[in-house]
Amino acid sequence: MSRKKSQKMREVFDFHNVFSFNGENLEITLQTYFGNNSPFTLEIGCGYGDYTVEMAKLYPKRNFIGIDYKGARVYTGAENAIKMEISNAAFIVAGAEKLTDIFEPGSIEEIFLPFPDPHKTRNSFRRLVNKSFLDIYKIILKKDGRVHLKTDNEEFYLYALNILKKGNHPVYFSTADIYSQNSLTDYHFIQTKYEMEYLSKGKKIKFISFGF
Repeated sequence: MSRKKSQKMREVFDFHNVFSFNGENLEITLQTYFGNNSPFTLEIGCGYGDYTVEMAKLYPKRNFIGIDYKGARVYTGAENAIKMEISNAAFIVAGAEKLTDIFEPGSIEEIFLPFPDPHKTRNSFRRLVNKSFLDIYKIILKKDGRVHLKTDNEEFYLYALNILKKGNHPVYFSTADIYSQNSLTDYHFIQTKYEMEYLSKGKKIKFISFGF
Protein backbone atom coordinates (compact mmCIF):
# COMPACT_ATOMS: atom_id res chain seq x y z
CA MET A 1 0.00 0.00 0.00
CA SER A 2 1.37 3.43 -0.91
CA ARG A 3 2.09 5.95 1.81
CA LYS A 4 -0.40 8.38 0.25
CA LYS A 5 -3.22 5.82 0.25
CA SER A 6 -2.45 4.82 3.83
CA GLN A 7 -2.54 8.46 4.87
CA LYS A 8 -5.92 8.99 3.22
CA MET A 9 -7.34 5.95 5.02
CA ARG A 10 -6.28 7.47 8.35
CA GLU A 11 -7.42 11.00 7.57
CA VAL A 12 -10.74 10.33 5.81
CA PHE A 13 -12.65 10.43 9.11
CA ASP A 14 -11.35 13.95 9.76
CA PHE A 15 -13.90 15.14 7.20
CA HIS A 16 -17.19 16.21 8.78
CA ASN A 17 -19.15 14.53 5.96
CA VAL A 18 -17.65 11.04 6.44
CA PHE A 19 -19.04 8.47 8.87
CA SER A 20 -18.19 4.93 9.89
CA PHE A 21 -20.51 2.22 11.12
CA ASN A 22 -19.57 0.84 14.51
CA GLY A 23 -22.92 -0.25 15.89
CA GLU A 24 -24.47 3.11 16.79
CA ASN A 25 -27.66 4.43 15.20
CA LEU A 26 -25.96 5.94 12.19
CA GLU A 27 -29.21 6.79 10.40
CA ILE A 28 -30.10 9.28 13.15
CA THR A 29 -26.60 10.74 12.95
CA LEU A 30 -27.04 11.21 9.21
CA GLN A 31 -30.44 12.88 9.66
CA THR A 32 -28.82 15.28 12.12
CA TYR A 33 -26.03 15.98 9.63
CA PHE A 34 -28.48 16.74 6.81
CA GLY A 35 -30.82 18.68 9.11
CA ASN A 36 -34.00 17.16 7.71
CA ASN A 37 -36.02 13.94 7.53
CA SER A 38 -35.99 13.57 3.75
CA PRO A 39 -35.34 10.06 2.37
CA PHE A 40 -31.83 9.05 1.44
CA THR A 41 -30.45 8.13 -1.97
CA LEU A 42 -27.48 5.74 -1.93
CA GLU A 43 -24.53 5.26 -4.24
CA ILE A 44 -23.25 1.79 -3.31
CA GLY A 45 -19.60 1.05 -4.06
CA CYS A 46 -19.23 4.79 -4.56
CA GLY A 47 -15.49 4.75 -5.19
CA TYR A 48 -14.48 8.36 -5.74
CA GLY A 49 -18.06 9.55 -5.14
CA ASP A 50 -18.77 10.88 -8.62
CA TYR A 51 -22.48 10.04 -8.57
CA THR A 52 -23.01 11.20 -5.00
CA VAL A 53 -21.43 14.59 -5.60
CA GLU A 54 -22.97 15.22 -9.02
CA MET A 55 -26.48 14.18 -7.97
CA ALA A 56 -26.25 16.33 -4.85
CA LYS A 57 -25.49 19.27 -7.14
CA LEU A 58 -28.42 18.43 -9.42
CA TYR A 59 -30.93 17.88 -6.62
CA PRO A 60 -30.05 20.18 -3.69
CA LYS A 61 -33.24 19.35 -1.75
CA ARG A 62 -32.44 15.61 -1.59
CA ASN A 63 -29.97 13.75 0.62
CA PHE A 64 -27.25 11.66 -1.05
CA ILE A 65 -24.96 9.14 0.59
CA GLY A 66 -22.02 7.31 -0.95
CA ILE A 67 -20.92 4.08 0.72
CA ASP A 68 -17.70 2.16 0.08
CA TYR A 69 -15.39 0.02 2.19
CA LYS A 70 -12.30 1.68 0.71
CA GLY A 71 -11.66 4.80 2.75
CA ALA A 72 -8.90 6.07 0.46
CA ARG A 73 -11.39 6.37 -2.40
CA VAL A 74 -14.12 7.89 -0.23
CA TYR A 75 -11.56 10.53 0.73
CA THR A 76 -11.68 11.98 -2.79
CA GLY A 77 -15.47 12.28 -2.95
CA ALA A 78 -15.73 13.76 0.52
CA GLU A 79 -12.98 16.28 -0.18
CA ASN A 80 -14.62 17.34 -3.46
CA ALA A 81 -18.01 17.82 -1.77
CA ILE A 82 -16.43 20.05 0.87
CA LYS A 83 -14.52 22.11 -1.70
CA MET A 84 -17.76 22.63 -3.65
CA GLU A 85 -19.65 23.47 -0.43
CA ILE A 86 -22.15 20.69 -1.05
CA SER A 87 -24.02 20.08 2.20
CA ASN A 88 -26.47 17.42 0.99
CA ALA A 89 -23.82 14.76 0.34
CA ALA A 90 -22.30 12.42 2.92
CA PHE A 91 -20.17 9.29 2.85
CA ILE A 92 -19.97 6.07 4.85
CA VAL A 93 -16.93 3.81 5.02
CA ALA A 94 -18.49 0.34 5.23
CA GLY A 95 -19.42 -2.65 3.11
CA ALA A 96 -22.81 -2.99 1.42
CA GLU A 97 -23.59 -6.04 3.58
CA LYS A 98 -24.02 -3.62 6.52
CA LEU A 99 -26.86 -1.64 4.94
CA THR A 100 -29.68 -3.25 6.92
CA ASP A 101 -27.73 -2.56 10.12
CA ILE A 102 -27.41 1.11 9.19
CA PHE A 103 -30.80 1.96 7.68
CA GLU A 104 -34.36 1.30 8.78
CA PRO A 105 -36.67 -0.59 6.38
CA GLY A 106 -38.12 1.67 3.70
CA SER A 107 -35.81 4.62 4.44
CA ILE A 108 -34.01 4.68 1.07
CA GLU A 109 -35.53 6.46 -1.91
CA GLU A 110 -33.21 5.20 -4.67
CA ILE A 111 -30.05 3.14 -5.04
CA PHE A 112 -27.35 3.68 -7.67
CA LEU A 113 -24.79 1.04 -8.61
CA PRO A 114 -22.42 2.78 -11.01
CA PHE A 115 -19.87 0.36 -12.46
CA PRO A 116 -19.66 -2.17 -9.62
CA ASP A 117 -16.86 -4.72 -9.81
CA PRO A 118 -18.25 -7.44 -12.14
CA HIS A 119 -16.10 -10.12 -10.47
CA LYS A 120 -15.32 -13.39 -12.18
CA THR A 121 -18.02 -16.08 -12.43
CA ARG A 122 -16.48 -18.10 -9.59
CA ASN A 123 -16.87 -15.03 -7.36
CA SER A 124 -20.42 -14.18 -8.44
CA PHE A 125 -21.52 -14.25 -4.78
CA ARG A 126 -19.67 -10.95 -4.40
CA ARG A 127 -21.55 -9.22 -7.21
CA LEU A 128 -23.73 -6.36 -5.99
CA VAL A 129 -26.74 -7.75 -7.85
CA ASN A 130 -26.66 -11.29 -6.49
CA LYS A 131 -29.64 -12.55 -4.47
CA SER A 132 -28.19 -11.73 -1.06
CA PHE A 133 -27.65 -8.08 -1.96
CA LEU A 134 -31.00 -7.83 -3.73
CA ASP A 135 -32.66 -9.03 -0.52
CA ILE A 136 -30.91 -6.22 1.35
CA TYR A 137 -31.99 -3.58 -1.16
CA LYS A 138 -35.58 -4.78 -0.98
CA ILE A 139 -35.62 -4.24 2.78
CA ILE A 140 -34.16 -0.74 2.88
CA LEU A 141 -35.91 0.66 -0.21
CA LYS A 142 -39.20 2.45 0.23
CA LYS A 143 -42.24 1.11 -1.59
CA ASP A 144 -41.79 1.53 -5.36
CA GLY A 145 -38.13 2.50 -4.83
CA ARG A 146 -35.76 1.76 -7.69
CA VAL A 147 -32.23 0.52 -8.21
CA HIS A 148 -30.17 1.85 -11.12
CA LEU A 149 -27.22 -0.15 -12.45
CA LYS A 150 -24.59 1.08 -14.91
CA THR A 151 -21.87 -1.15 -16.35
CA ASP A 152 -19.62 -1.56 -19.35
CA ASN A 153 -19.37 -5.34 -18.85
CA GLU A 154 -21.57 -7.37 -21.21
CA GLU A 155 -21.40 -10.59 -19.17
CA PHE A 156 -22.28 -8.77 -15.95
CA TYR A 157 -25.16 -6.96 -17.66
CA LEU A 158 -26.64 -10.24 -18.90
CA TYR A 159 -26.03 -11.87 -15.51
CA ALA A 160 -27.96 -9.04 -13.80
CA LEU A 161 -30.89 -9.34 -16.19
CA ASN A 162 -30.99 -13.10 -15.62
CA ILE A 163 -30.91 -12.75 -11.82
CA LEU A 164 -33.72 -10.19 -11.96
CA LYS A 165 -35.80 -12.44 -14.20
CA LYS A 166 -35.31 -15.44 -11.89
CA GLY A 167 -36.40 -13.34 -8.92
CA ASN A 168 -39.42 -11.91 -10.74
CA HIS A 169 -38.14 -8.41 -10.09
CA PRO A 170 -39.69 -5.75 -12.35
CA VAL A 171 -37.25 -4.23 -14.84
CA TYR A 172 -38.48 -0.76 -15.70
CA PHE A 173 -35.80 0.04 -18.22
CA SER A 174 -32.77 -1.69 -19.69
CA THR A 175 -30.45 -1.01 -22.59
CA ALA A 176 -27.11 -2.32 -23.82
CA ASP A 177 -26.20 1.19 -25.06
CA ILE A 178 -27.50 3.98 -22.84
CA TYR A 179 -26.32 6.82 -25.04
CA SER A 180 -28.26 5.51 -28.03
CA GLN A 181 -31.50 6.21 -26.16
CA ASN A 182 -33.74 9.24 -26.28
CA SER A 183 -35.43 11.03 -23.37
CA LEU A 184 -32.75 10.28 -20.80
CA THR A 185 -32.86 11.98 -17.39
CA ASP A 186 -30.04 14.01 -15.86
CA TYR A 187 -28.60 11.18 -13.80
CA HIS A 188 -28.09 9.00 -16.88
CA PHE A 189 -25.48 11.47 -18.09
CA ILE A 190 -23.39 11.56 -14.92
CA GLN A 191 -20.08 9.95 -15.81
CA THR A 192 -17.71 8.43 -13.30
CA LYS A 193 -13.95 8.34 -13.71
CA TYR A 194 -14.25 4.73 -14.83
CA GLU A 195 -17.03 5.44 -17.32
CA MET A 196 -15.01 8.12 -19.04
CA GLU A 197 -12.17 5.65 -19.42
CA TYR A 198 -14.50 3.01 -20.87
CA LEU A 199 -16.07 5.48 -23.30
CA SER A 200 -12.62 6.59 -24.48
CA LYS A 201 -11.99 2.95 -25.43
CA GLY A 202 -15.22 2.79 -27.43
CA LYS A 203 -17.13 0.61 -24.97
CA LYS A 204 -20.95 0.67 -24.84
CA ILE A 205 -22.47 1.56 -21.50
CA LYS A 206 -25.31 -0.66 -20.29
CA PHE A 207 -28.05 0.46 -17.90
CA ILE A 208 -30.79 -1.30 -15.91
CA SER A 209 -33.44 0.27 -13.70
CA PHE A 210 -35.35 -2.22 -11.57
CA GLY A 211 -37.41 -2.64 -8.42
CA PHE A 212 -39.09 -5.20 -6.20
